[in-house]
Amino acid sequence: MKNEIDIPILREENLVAANMRREKYSITRDVKAREFNDAIVARLLSESVIKIKCEKCGKEFSVPKTEDTPLKCSDCR
Repeated sequence: MKNEIDIPILREENLVAANMRREKYSITRDVKAREFNDAIVARLLSESVIKIKCEKCGKEFSVPKTEDTPLKCSDCR
């Protein structure tokens, strides 16, 4: 008969090792969050800028999305 339940006893960590493990995890989490935030910012910036070809010289230039976008680059104006 097996009426006994075996519960594994977790090993005891000393406080220094536990704090080092938590610190390493938090640094890794922060670095990953910064990378995700940088990627989101770059995507939003690229969506807010339009590339237009100058009708006079043919050079491509970027302008922010607005209703009155210029059709000539700054050199041709």
